[in-house]
Amino acid sequence: MNEVAPIIAALERSVTVLVSVHKSPDGDALGSQLALVLALEKKGKKVIAQNLDPVPEIYRFLPGSERIKVGRALSGRFDAIVVLDADPPRTGLFDGGVPADMLINIDHHVTNPRQWPLTWLDADAAATGEMIHELIRQLNVPINPEIALCLYTSIFTDTGSFRYANTTARSMRIAADMIDAGADPWLVTENVYESFAYRRLKLLGNVLAGIEKSEDGRVAWVVVTEELFRQNGATPEDTDNFVNFVRSTKGVEVAVLFRQTADRQYKISLRSKGRIDLAGLAQSLGGGGHKNAAGSTLDGTLGEVKKRVLGAVTEAIAAQLGTGQTAGHGRRP
Repeated sequence: MNEVAPIIAALERSVTVLVSVHKSPDGDALGSQLALVLALEKKGKKVIAQNLDPVPEIYRFLPGSERIKVGRALSGRFDAIVVLDADPPRTGLFDGGVPADMLINIDHHVTNPRQWPLTWLDADAAATGEMIHELIRQLNVPINPEIALCLYTSIFTDTGSFRYANTTARSMRIAADMIDAGADPWLVTENVYESFAYRRLKLLGNVLAGIEKSEDGRVAWVVVTEELFRQNGATPEDTDNFVNFVRSTKGVEVAVLFRQTADRQYKISLRSKGRIDLAGLAQSLGGGGHKNAAGSTLDGTLGEVKKRVLGAVTEAIAAQLGTGQTAGHGRRP
């Protein structure tokens, strides 16, 4: 925990703190962010939470989610800025400089380049929330039901409700402790997995109707276009977790979701069942992430982007598992 001590010292010295997370925030990012905000306020700090993108509907049950500011423009200067669950550029907030004396980055993605002076990276953590749990413990802040709910949500979502290979005994112990501290597991499950909007389910049906896979069956992919969003009255946040439906296809090693974000731009989500390391693959595409979950954003036509990504995926599978048929000629399963 040598990386933690200077972060604790920096936060203890700070009076004003900004906490931010990556674009399109997920459950781990938001749960970690809000838990830290609540804990720092218990230490008497003046804390602002700000993200580039709004809180998705399924996470608005989290305590304090309504107070997260949205937008690129930062107001004022801070003693410390803390970026969670991402390397700082992924927040989208700091193009015009970083208005703080102390820059703190806490993340569990192995692809984080450690750009800020105070960086704590734990690639063994299943979720950044596990790290924030340790940080709060070392700050000597008692964990109340609100903090517990945020941390439980963080770990619950980033382990796929404790189904993914990144789930550890540590994850389960912290989750159990959070339940003892007042977190309601059903409240989290109901909001995250049992309260989907009608538009989301319509969109999911249309997206899965277009699923394709490689001839060897080891790669499968779907495409979400702006036109599909318009047809179903849906938004990008409605695609959360879509790629995991693709990964569940029998025989698939890597699943890919291509989501259109502009006329010639696509956000790529990659998921592996565990035998293919996606972190390096995503880095080669200008992105990052974990062994089993990674992504990137690429410019080009859909055909150009698919060719590049599926080619890279095919090469990674061949290098790590052996040669198979290419993913270049898709067919419906």
